[in-house]
Amino acid sequence: MSSEKRVYKLNISGGSEGPGKGLSKLIEIDEKRFRFEGMKIDEIIKGGLIGFPNYEFQVMGGSDASGFPMRKNVHGPVKKRILVSKKAIGYKPKRKGEKKRKMVRGNEISYDMTLLNLKVVKYGETELFKVKEKE
Repeated sequence: MSSEKRVYKLNISGGSEGPGKGLSKLIEIDEKRFRFEGMKIDEIIKGGLIGFPNYEFQVMGGSDASGFPMRKNVHGPVKKRILVSKKAIGYKPKRKGEKKRKMVRGNEISYDMTLLNLKVVKYGETELFKVKEKE
């Protein structure tokens, strides 16, 4: 491993209900605070570990430094070229029935990941999403 400092970008979404509905927040976190390696899509993270006490977050996906997205149906911390045919993560067909081989990441977070998408499952006392009021 290299000696450079690893920084994760966490894209936190408010989900479809609660006070943060429709809102998102991008924060950066150092790997020394919390290591995400080995976690999979749909796992729950306690918010106190990343600086938001009493919150709970669900891992929804992410991407690596090259921009390859994570897919739930590709198992392990791998990078694979898979054949995709329907509109899904990492592919939008231009014509009906079109198929293409695309490079995607597996559903397990590895050292190469830089961006993680999280969804709030349980809200805490502190305000995570600050709404700017229009004047």
